[in-house]
Amino acid sequence: GEKVLHDIRTSRVVSRHLDKLGADVHMWRVGRAYAARKLREINGLFGGELAGHYYFRDFFYSDSGLLAALIILNTLLEIRQRGEMISDYFARINHMHNSGEINFRIENKKAAMADIVAHFKRTEKPEKEFDFDGYRLDFKDWWFNVRPSNTEPYLRFIAEAEKADKLEAVIKETREIISRY
Repeated sequence: GEKVLHDIRTSRVVSRHLDKLGADVHMWRVGRAYAARKLREINGLFGGELAGHYYFRDFFYSDSGLLAALIILNTLLEIRQRGEMISDYFARINHMHNSGEINFRIENKKAAMADIVAHFKRTEKPEKEFDFDGYRLDFKDWWFNVRPSNTEPYLRFIAEAEKADKLEAVIKETREIISRY
């Protein structure tokens, strides 16, 4: 029942797993300044970012790699003590194909993002839409996030799909759109 925060780029696998554990999952913007503030605002127990930053209520809503490592090691120990293989545990959780973050150096990021969003909305109706850090559109069996970097001159794109061929098609279509910029 505790509130947990993740960034807009985080795999759908994470929120599905946290839902099964009974967490109240929230999504927010990328970056420490945004994550720490939002975690405090919702009084969340924990927050994590794709970049490997982990925030804890019990650590003043701040980032601690050491605390995260200790919790992960303890969890891995519990899995092994149950006689379960760690690889089997994670295989049950992860069933998505992920592009990783793809960076495009372009000038007109806003127009490119708008074209990408419009293209995919024409091909399929999203189940959910988020626009607080670029755009994230969630479809039945896949999703994507496109956003301008907060720190570098890039447009960042990440996608995830239940089937590898769908992910490949989404990446190809996105590259074709961005090539116009």
